[in-house]
Amino acid sequence: MTVSDGAASSNKPNLQTHVVLVDAGTFAKGAEALEELIREYSRLAPVLLLTREDRLEMLLAGLKAGAVGFVEQSASIKELQKAIVTVAEGNTWCDTKAFQKVMSFLPALPYSKEPRLTEREEEVLSHVSQGQSNKEIAAQLGLSPQSVKVYVSNLLRKSGVSNRSGLAHYAVARTLARTQLTRKNGVKPGHPMEAAL
Repeated sequence: MTVSDGAASSNKPNLQTHVVLVDAGTFAKGAEALEELIREYSRLAPVLLLTREDRLEMLLAGLKAGAVGFVEQSASIKELQKAIVTVAEGNTWCDTKAFQKVMSFLPALPYSKEPRLTEREEEVLSHVSQGQSNKEIAAQLGLSPQSVKVYVSNLLRKSGVSNRSGLAHYAVARTLARTQLTRKNGVKPGHPMEAAL
């Protein structure tokens, strides 16, 4: 299913929707309208955003609302197909060039202003960013699925995001921000979250 300015279109309306493709690059309404639209369609299927360089504010609004991936409008058909299949399989998709442009607009976050995470929360966040389920994380870390669920709940509260997809984006953004700060200050890298990339 594809969506532009809130109007959905599908060539085969009787088929189950596996991915909602939202054209955030040409979305004529404001960021709040886009967020509301994405929250609505996220109940139906994972949302993948089409974005462009001069509409980064719409991309950020879309990710905030729960979109699980984004790809530039200039992407090839092959790349777009790969993104759609990846999202349909329950994973996230980040267009590398677009993400680098987003990060260039975000200031590095000082460590003191970041939510303070425990070592175990850092480990769980790293696994969440790789798309692993609570059961898979529990097996990897030697914990019970219920314990992992508690850690994920704590991470959602501390990060201010609403779902696991948001945590995955948060993990990557947090790592890039720390990497940016590390390079700026000349500190050797080695933070556990750098493994999330």
